[in-house]
Amino acid sequence: MRTIYAIIYTVAFCLATPYWLIRGLFNRAYLRTLKARFIGPGKILPKLSGKPRIWVWALSLGEVLSSRELVQQLINGGYDVIVTATTLSGLAQARETWPTLAIFPSPLDFSLSTRRFLDLVDPDRLILVETDIWPGILMGLRARGIPKHLVSGRLSPRSFKNYKRIDFFWGRVLRLFDSISTQTSEDRDKFLALGADPNLVAVGGNLKFDQPPVDCSPEEKKAILTETGWPDGRWIVAGSTHMGEETLILGVFTTLLSKHKDLRLLIAPRDRHKFGLNWRIIHELFPRDSARRGKPSPNDVSARVFLLDTLGELARYYALADVALIGKSWPGSHDGGGHNPLEAAARAKVVLSGPRVNNFKWMYRALVEAGAAKIVDKNDLATALDDLLSEPGLAESMGLKGREFVETHRGAAKETLKSLKPPIGLLFDDLEALPAPQASPEAHLLAEASLAAETGPATLAGPPDGTGPGELLAKATD
Repeated sequence: MRTIYAIIYTVAFCLATPYWLIRGLFNRAYLRTLKARFIGPGKILPKLSGKPRIWVWALSLGEVLSSRELVQQLINGGYDVIVTATTLSGLAQARETWPTLAIFPSPLDFSLSTRRFLDLVDPDRLILVETDIWPGILMGLRARGIPKHLVSGRLSPRSFKNYKRIDFFWGRVLRLFDSISTQTSEDRDKFLALGADPNLVAVGGNLKFDQPPVDCSPEEKKAILTETGWPDGRWIVAGSTHMGEETLILGVFTTLLSKHKDLRLLIAPRDRHKFGLNWRIIHELFPRDSARRGKPSPNDVSARVFLLDTLGELARYYALADVALIGKSWPGSHDGGGHNPLEAAARAKVVLSGPRVNNFKWMYRALVEAGAAKIVDKNDLATALDDLLSEPGLAESMGLKGREFVETHRGAAKETLKSLKPPIGLLFDDLEALPAPQASPEAHLLAEASLAAETGPATLAGPPDGTGPGELLAKATD
């Protein structure tokens, strides 16, 4: 199996190389990290005071954010933790979240790359968060007797369809894991349908619920407005939008302005590479009433439409919202699927989403049943927003139900770590009593080494966002 996979992966990689090179011409960060992706950190990373080393692998920004509590519990439990991320945004967020940890681009799935990475990093266990299953690294870990775990596992309808076409292969890959913990029973069924060992697959919950406590007070909104110089008023925050959705939302906003004079709109696109195009669209419609977070101006206080063209700030900026819209759910130049609504719900914000939420079907269904969210198509979006803006008490009540929903489902990180096979050996009953871990000099050295493995702090990279060898293999064999 390993030889066949290596051949297919190499072919798929070669076919994709021109795309990566062309993209690298416009974003040199993709090219500058090739050395680290091919040959690993560059030197052996000594383990911290003999502590067992846990390798946490997160695909992108969302997976990094959802793994914060998991990583914190591992650190509190006395483990030496390193983190790898596959995408540019994931690496940026990981380095911001854990400045004292060693952070690396995830290795390519060539035999040489995986072998070099394992030789230099020498992990005692791998914890893979949600998705991004790379068969080569799993086979390399199996050969060394290193336990491997998939946690908060999920399969989108699209991924499941692709994997199912070659389930004879993916069944063998999934059985390389020592345990698989899924977000929902539906996800468990999908993994079993692909051939995973039923004795090793359990429902462990969604790590996205285990986000740090957030400030839901009016003072947080005032603090953001003071920092940015933006005006007070009632706000619609449209998070994680994709091309095409911005135009829809701007049109709806224009319609609402005639009735709601104090209304403001913040658009936070998902793809940072589209910030410039998004700004041109906004500025063309509102030439005198638009502002962008990345380029503040004294005139921002009189603007109506705002662009959040920065990374890692959306969760906090939901504090501005009277109503939160979650993108990739209305028609646009994307396949749909939805995005995580929990960051808004945790801040007691009522959530509106379009109907295309297949990747988060259970979560939206549960929020709607809890009375915390509504699913509306593009033709009903203006009416739904008008209703909530006209009845602030209803919007507030729905938001509070959303926060209660999030609080009820916390605890996935602890339960996930408890369920790992073989056991990881944390003293969970004592975790809350432990003091916050202090960064050691060794940890700072590892963090510096992880940056030195590339070519500087600007070298954040990965393959094209969200595309891993698993997807390439499924497509290559189609």
